[in-house]
Amino acid sequence: MPIFQDLKQYVRSENANDRYIAIEKLVKNSQSWQGNLLIWQIMALIPTQEEKSKLASSLLLPSTPSSEWAIISYLLLKEMNPSVLSSCIMALANSKISSFASRVKDLLEKQPQDNEIIFSIYHYIEQTLDERFLFSLEKSIHDNLPDFILAKGFNAFLSLGYVSNKAIKIAENILEQEDNLILKKNSAISAILYLSFSLQIEELNNILFNKINKLINTDIKRIYQLICNQITIYQKENFNIISAKNFFYSNSTNIFPNFIGFSCFSKNILAEALKEILATETNFENLLKILSTILKLKDPILTNILAQDSKIGLVHVEKIPQSVCKIWGLFKPYNSEIFNTSITNPQNFKVWHKLSNDLNFTFLNYDCFFAKNSEWQNLFEKTIDIDLLLAQVFALGNINTNKYNLKDYAVNEKIVLNNIKIFHKKSGEINHSTYDSYVDKIYSATIGGNYSPFFMNELYKTIPFSGTSWAFTAIALSAPKLDLHTISLAIQSELETIRNTLINGNMEKDEYILEVTSRFQSILVGANQFRVPITQKTLDTLKEISNLIQSILDNTAPQIEEENDTDYSDWTGNFYSDRPIMRWGAILQVCLNSNLSAEEKDFYEKFIREGLRVAPHVEKRWIVRALVKLDTDDAIKAILYQALQHIDIDFVEHTIIELLKSKHPRAHQALIRLISKPNISNEIKIKIINEIPLINPEEILQEFKTLQLMRLNEKLDLALQIAIKKISLSIPQQIDNSVKHEQKISSQDIDFVIKSFIPNCDPLSIDSKSALRTAEMILIQSKEWGNEAVDLSPIVNMHCKAVELTMRDTFEAYTDSIIRKGELSKKLESIGYGKGVVEKMTAFEEYIANLPIIRTVPYFSKFKLRKMLRAICLYRPGKRFTLDGPKAFALLLLVAARQECQFQLNKIISLNFSDDNELFEFIKLVHSLQDSRNRAVHEGLTWEARDEIETMRNQAYKIISTCLTIGRSLEAQTQ
Repeated sequence: MPIFQDLKQYVRSENANDRYIAIEKLVKNSQSWQGNLLIWQIMALIPTQEEKSKLASSLLLPSTPSSEWAIISYLLLKEMNPSVLSSCIMALANSKISSFASRVKDLLEKQPQDNEIIFSIYHYIEQTLDERFLFSLEKSIHDNLPDFILAKGFNAFLSLGYVSNKAIKIAENILEQEDNLILKKNSAISAILYLSFSLQIEELNNILFNKINKLINTDIKRIYQLICNQITIYQKENFNIISAKNFFYSNSTNIFPNFIGFSCFSKNILAEALKEILATETNFENLLKILSTILKLKDPILTNILAQDSKIGLVHVEKIPQSVCKIWGLFKPYNSEIFNTSITNPQNFKVWHKLSNDLNFTFLNYDCFFAKNSEWQNLFEKTIDIDLLLAQVFALGNINTNKYNLKDYAVNEKIVLNNIKIFHKKSGEINHSTYDSYVDKIYSATIGGNYSPFFMNELYKTIPFSGTSWAFTAIALSAPKLDLHTISLAIQSELETIRNTLINGNMEKDEYILEVTSRFQSILVGANQFRVPITQKTLDTLKEISNLIQSILDNTAPQIEEENDTDYSDWTGNFYSDRPIMRWGAILQVCLNSNLSAEEKDFYEKFIREGLRVAPHVEKRWIVRALVKLDTDDAIKAILYQALQHIDIDFVEHTIIELLKSKHPRAHQALIRLISKPNISNEIKIKIINEIPLINPEEILQEFKTLQLMRLNEKLDLALQIAIKKISLSIPQQIDNSVKHEQKISSQDIDFVIKSFIPNCDPLSIDSKSALRTAEMILIQSKEWGNEAVDLSPIVNMHCKAVELTMRDTFEAYTDSIIRKGELSKKLESIGYGKGVVEKMTAFEEYIANLPIIRTVPYFSKFKLRKMLRAICLYRPGKRFTLDGPKAFALLLLVAARQECQFQLNKIISLNFSDDNELFEFIKLVHSLQDSRNRAVHEGLTWEARDEIETMRNQAYKIISTCLTIGRSLEAQTQ
């Protein structure tokens, strides 16, 4: 089924762009219960900020409460990230939904304002034409905004038909520049159009008409000329009533009226012209066009004249045609008192709610429903209308509770709960699908709102969400509305039904696993986010549940004779099936059960550690959290070897944040090493410096001092200084009476030597730099030794160690990724490495060995090449595999990084060498250095071999420098 394929693409993909594509596809299928459940499951899998943004921006909201509403509501309520909030507002704008206007307005009025949010709100104003933003819009625009945001701001003012002196001044400043610079500005065209709408004729002559003669740029001149020509038409008749009527009619024929020259007319002339049109126009279609045009213009005086008209006005709304109401509802003149009175009149509810539910949620607010002696409650008791109930529920939760009396709010909650119970009794008369839709809408309207836990618990008692699967996860994410024990009991009550469904074959296995794992996730999310304790009885029940379900799945699964995508191999190569139910059950127990015995911990740890290798990529975020919770030596090793060395930087940074909770010394050492890694963001590095546990403060202090010598960027250096000072004060000072010897060689001198070979050595990891420092220290000291019988091979060994560490840092995540994905394995199978076809393998190895430059490599080992390629071809997820040493990396790059290949193995990994010969030179250099190092270490190097040491030293630095250049290229490709 395609929808589950999209979920698999999301959870399995190590590439962020592939996950974004999967999110877009899942959102398009969100109308089904599976789709709703899937997009909430994404939220529960600890998504990155980018994933949340992509999810929010992909949503297209219907006019009634839905799962998509609940997600936007939840994100607007809980999120602080500007990118996520901006995406939510863009989704509301593109859906033309005004129901959340109060929350959007609060964001615009916050200080300091974020440019991304300002841009999205300007776009929202353009799409919804909401005049209630006028004050906030005026306040937010200023000269220092980026040019593209100013352009959006002018468009927003123009959409609301508002003449702002502040905006006019900013627009004039833009046009005062040299004309050759004006066209480069995104805001120039918008500024010109806004001035043509806002200025009176005298001001237009000064700013626009007089400037035309001075212009050189023909594009700008043409725009000015078009505006002048349009206004000249009205000016010929001296902006009189005839001219004003022409203004209305000409704009009514345009789908997108520009209203050029509006402010050149006096308001009285425009009003008189409109009255004449309404009195004399007999064509009803023309009247509708005029109505649409004036409502787009947003002028309150003209709108009021329309509202009082007998044919297309709102005085007797029940008597006018539905087509007229539709236009009024589409453009929503918020500042029209007549319109507001009409739409908030209970007697007119049937007229307006048939047009758009968005009108109900926008205008029927908290004060409307819960004012003293409100007639809306009486109307509900008479009609028991679902749309009216939903509007009341939404109004209750869509307010800022700090602005209202909490006692009154609690009373109103009980009124709404009673209305829900009244409707629930009536719902017994409706069919099953209609009832499920009603439950879905009720929970969509409540999730993400400002309701009390009492309200949500009473709601659950009245309407259990058995038909609304996503609500489990949504409630756990949005707030501690229901205690988790209640949720887990609800899950248990459904297990028997689901079990029978599975056995009878009425539900697909994928659907079943999705249902159960989503409920497990909801418990994890809720307990993790709100620290709600889970009772031991519930945990024991969940253990029984996971065992029962896995047993059912094992018994009902078809026997698979051949290996497939869900089969993995353990350390010994034995195959076993992936068991997501058992894995999530193990995560649940480890994360939530504080009374596990040592035997239980060992049992669950095996499942979870295995999951770090075989589980879908996104699920590993929870697995890392569970392993840190265990905090054993094996658990931390698994994280360091398999999670930190990953191509997905978001996953690596998530792992770092989790590791900060560990008390294990190895975790702390790894975190400190990460501070020197170039691909980790500065925010995460500073977080490590500030939050690393000080279990061994002396050791951490020494490591921080060593890092300071690396001359990191200014922010990191400052954070290190503060941390060193803080840790130093916490350590008791000891008096050192020993004689201090003068240091002959400083670390700065050694770093200067390294920098002379590698000018851009800052991205080197601390381990690589340490190896190079050690090699240079021994080399400097050896110059004073003379002809003593001293083995100097450690110098070469340390240089080669630095090469290996740098190659591992540069290539390991990428080579690991292409091996895991299996693309390389499939191609190797086709040339004989899968079944060990000697003739095919020999042909390929001969081809490789006789490539240009490679044929000149001394002692090129086809045996090692075959051994490595066979291992890659036979690799399966779950088996341990690593490239051993620089030569192994070089051989793999030789096979997979060429631009041309007769065996179709080219361009599997792109290193941006200018041509294959440049790659071959690099491979030869690595191969030669490794062979020289092996000989030196086994046979030793004496004082007489200094020239050989110098040669190998230069080779090592050249390789490291090349790796750093390649590393920047690979990182750019990933981003």
